[in-house]
Amino acid sequence: MARQFTDAQLAEIARPFEEHAIEALAAGDLVRVRELLGQMEQGQAGLDALSAHTLARKVGKLRQDFGEEKTRDALRRIGARLMSTWVRQFRAGEEKAAIADLIAVYKHQSGARLDMTETAEELVVNLSPCGSGGRLERQGATTKHPAWYAGWSDGVSGFCQLCKSCQHALNEELDAPVWTTEKGDDGHCRMRIRKQDKEPLFSADELADLARTQVQRVEHALDSGNTDVEHLLRGQRKDWKPWHDFGVVCLEYFYNVALELGGPDYLDELLAQTYEPAFVAGFPRYEAMGDAELVKEIARTWNYHCADFTIHEEDDRFVFRLDPCGSGGRLLRGEMWRDMFHYGEPLAAKMASPHNINFNRHNAPTYCTHCAASNRAQLKGGPLFFLIDGHAQMQPGQACRQFSYKKAAQRACDPDLRAQVGMSDAVANPPSQGIHDAEKKSL
Repeated sequence: MARQFTDAQLAEIARPFEEHAIEALAAGDLVRVRELLGQMEQGQAGLDALSAHTLARKVGKLRQDFGEEKTRDALRRIGARLMSTWVRQFRAGEEKAAIADLIAVYKHQSGARLDMTETAEELVVNLSPCGSGGRLERQGATTKHPAWYAGWSDGVSGFCQLCKSCQHALNEELDAPVWTTEKGDDGHCRMRIRKQDKEPLFSADELADLARTQVQRVEHALDSGNTDVEHLLRGQRKDWKPWHDFGVVCLEYFYNVALELGGPDYLDELLAQTYEPAFVAGFPRYEAMGDAELVKEIARTWNYHCADFTIHEEDDRFVFRLDPCGSGGRLLRGEMWRDMFHYGEPLAAKMASPHNINFNRHNAPTYCTHCAASNRAQLKGGPLFFLIDGHAQMQPGQACRQFSYKKAAQRACDPDLRAQVGMSDAVANPPSQGIHDAEKKSL
């Protein structure tokens, strides 16, 4: 097949929205800036939705298989690991920074709206609504599919159980109710963060900015007639790193819990039931895309997946070189936000032995198993829009590779990619089920 893009055109496709917005700002084209801000605000929406559903479903999977008591114990351990850097920060007297980072996790969740007040005793953060557990409740997931998203004896939904476990871990280590939440109606929630003394921590302007994303700060400035916003546009694609990385690390801990509870076969099952269906839900959308639309969409996804990448075109596919991938690659390199994660720490073991769920590798990074699961889902009959070469990144300094196949190309991909997940190139499997069909079957 003939090439569709020059190298220069592919480099342009890889550029994030923020660079175009900066150029429009320099040209005085505020209409274009506003248009791009709308795209930037939605840049991570798909990744965020995928993360929220898969996290909630993992909580539900453990509860179904092991019961509440054992699942609560697992959540307590996950919460303790997630909050360990905050515990150290509070103990070091870095209260203001710790609180700011805690709020940053929530303000970057899609659809979340925060307003904050500070009193002598505490910070009160109204999530109106919450963009994670509250959003899933507003979408009806907890009522339509209670086995996966709800069903707990105390009435707290699955995702919110995870949030509560983090609060419990922080409060237990600090021996005080530093962080608490009060759930309201329609996905609303109120967080309270107790201060160590009565002195103000934040000025009025700091408090306002604390609740706003970079896009929201740019919009506020432009509404006020202030066009000095280039510094707020730069790096916007990684502005949501607090929530992105928190979720990625949390998923990694779930994978290790699964290995402890049932070994690699159980991890395989967990991913098949909690990640593949959510991933497959996007198949119709990607199947309908033309090549140009697809390569642009995948480039946007990698930009908002906090990755650094280049694009190369081959006869039958586009190759994204990820140096590093924004999740598994950065975990492997120990480059997560707040220095939250390093392999070899508690709940951060690698998989010593080969298995279909870890690309049949020795000493495999546990997080990368979800890419083996998504490869398998596509190779069962879905569109080959996001295949990962699971043997490209064998060491932390190496880049990963992802392939998006062209529509007119033969859909028989490199046999090695099938072999990595234990599939024969000659086997024709039926298409995977989407999340809703899979849920109907499982309930």
